Amino acid sequence: MNRQIFKRAAAVLLSLMLTVTIFSACGKEKKDYEPESQSTQPSTTEAVPVASATVNPLTGLELRADAVGKRPVAVMVENSPDARPQWGLSTPDIVIEGEVEAGITRMMWLYADAQDIPKVGPTRSARHDYVELAEGFDAIYVHFGGSTYAYDAIKRDGVNDIDGMNAGSTFARDKSRKVAKEHTAYTTGENLQKAIASKGYRTTARDGGVSTFVFAENKQTLSGGTCSSVRAVFSGNYKHTFRYNTQDGLYYNYMNSSEMKDANGKTMAVTNVLILYTNVSPVQGSKSGHVDWDLSSGSGVYVSNGTYQNIKWSKGTSSTPTAPLKLTDANGGELKLNKGKMWIGFVPASNSGSTQIEA
Repeated sequence: MNRQIFKRAAAVLLSLMLTVTIFSACGKEKKDYEPESQSTQPSTTEAVPVASATVNPLTGLELRADAVGKRPVAVMVENSPDARPQWGLSTPDIVIEGEVEAGITRMMWLYADAQDIPKVGPTRSARHDYVELAEGFDAIYVHFGGSTYAYDAIKRDGVNDIDGMNAGSTFARDKSRKVAKEHTAYTTGENLQKAIASKGYRTTARDGGVSTFVFAENKQTLSGGTCSSVRAVFSGNYKHTFRYNTQDGLYYNYMNSSEMKDANGKTMAVTNVLILYTNVSPVQGSKSGHVDWDLSSGSGVYVSNGTYQNIKWSKGTSSTPTAPLKLTDANGGELKLNKGKMWIGFVPASNSGSTQIEA
């Protein structure tokens, strides 16, 4: 009997010892686990994707996170026959083109992300209308020389610019082209970023952003009707026809009926074509035939997704150079653009009747 009591007592004691041991082990495991949990928490937090405001204000498309909230870069590129084919023609977010003198046009290429800028050019001289347009986008303005009127605007408004006349290694010459020297200058995004840093220019975009453009969430059909091609006429030797490709939804640029290709043989193509009519007048006293665009307001045509509609635009006067370019529908209501790259042509209002839209 005593032996049985002893066995039972021993069994109870053994059970208690095992329980204490297991409890202690669990307590120790929990204590060791908590610091591990705390140490891994930061990596879990870092792995959570950043909420996205990574939208390119110039195209409505995705933008590299490091470029969000930064100022655009605007590069002046010439469009004379000796400058063609241009380097990087298919790469800008926005191409703005307009008459400068003697019926010839020049372009300003806008990039929301300087890191995206490849070899671009031929870079050419500034014109005051482009300076004011660049100011409206809060852009750092890149040029190689300029007219007296452009330099006056840059100085008057304190424009942050990078000028090939004094920017040293920021620009280079491509000697492979057998043309006059003024048609050979180019630059790159890498060089421009170095120049911007060395000059200490502000890189954060101003309050209110760099653009007033509004982009539709989904691709939209425009209200004016179908548009398989549209022709914009600056002058007798500078005519653009944009032809719609139904497979990729882009308008391909034909300059004077020939495909406008870049130096790599790629035809320039955009999602959005905007023809903005402006009164163009000669600058009084200019011996080089410089012209002045009325940048206050006007009418125009918006072409996208195989369709078109009439629109209005406004910016301001030379007394308000930083005013942004605004686009509205024909009734002054909000205009939503389709997401993608765009070409904006400031076409002389006197040539508005030469615009041709084909269904």
